[in-house]
Amino acid sequence: MLAKVSCISWVIGLLTLSGGLFAQGKWDREPPDLSRAEWKRLRSLREVKPLFWIGPLRNKAVYGICLTPLGFREHYNAVVNGLNLEVLGIGTLSTIASLLALSPTGKSFASMDTIPEVYNFQVNGISLGSGFVQEGVLNGICVGGGLIGELNGISVGVFHRMYRTNGLVIGAVGNATAEMRGLGIGFMNDVVFRMHGVQLALFGNVVYKDSLPNKERGLIGLQVGGANVVFSSSALGMQIGFMNVVHGKHEGIQMGLWNKGNTLQGVQIGLLNECSSLRGVQIGLLNFCEERVSPFLRVKLKDRRLTTSEPSSESLP
Repeated sequence: MLAKVSCISWVIGLLTLSGGLFAQGKWDREPPDLSRAEWKRLRSLREVKPLFWIGPLRNKAVYGICLTPLGFREHYNAVVNGLNLEVLGIGTLSTIASLLALSPTGKSFASMDTIPEVYNFQVNGISLGSGFVQEGVLNGICVGGGLIGELNGISVGVFHRMYRTNGLVIGAVGNATAEMRGLGIGFMNDVVFRMHGVQLALFGNVVYKDSLPNKERGLIGLQVGGANVVFSSSALGMQIGFMNVVHGKHEGIQMGLWNKGNTLQGVQIGLLNECSSLRGVQIGLLNFCEERVSPFLRVKLKDRRLTTSEPSSESLP
């Protein structure tokens, strides 16, 4: 009896594995610039699969469990409502490559407009495994991390590469995303364009590009880490770390051993404080501002105004 059960289990296992392998067959991916009407037409082609199915998926809607034992092809026009299980595939390789490069998914994008919309694959529920296999949309909870197009929920893993994040992301090594709204926790957190929320890192937090429309603030929120850097033209919030740097205008507070800003409207507290212009307070051993050095304390609450005795053009007859 036990031999028969064992034999049946092996057969089921081999069929499951072979199903995953045969599912790797080639198919053409739709271009990312399809209109919403065209995507709607594609969604109407999905075949409903209840309870259980083997991935990668093509034109399928699974209500239950989807198992992808070997996912070296991306899912195509598919959705999983329930539990998505990824064993080995693109997510794993992408995570390893990202880990070695330590670079965000969107670092090469010229602007926010170039971040792709992702409709091709969606999970509504829970995703478990070595990594979400492609730039899909995850609404729910992910354990394993990997390459995620858009996250609306919670993800826990070794390393994350994402386009957009709305929620909580915990990466043992780090998190790299083009746009984030929420909380990022990891050894290192990288955001390319927009960070609204909180970054907590052991090593450092970085917000990269100055390419947002209308000089929008790249950072709105809190950065806590060994080193916190904002390359964007504007930031609003607080930085706490050994080194805090804002390359543009900073409205807020910097607390660390070394604080550096360009145009500061706020407070710097540290051993060494630097800024090109100040409207606020510097508290530290040495305070550098406007080519002057002030020990311990520097306060400047108003901008200097140039005065002239000549009448203005508006007062001339």
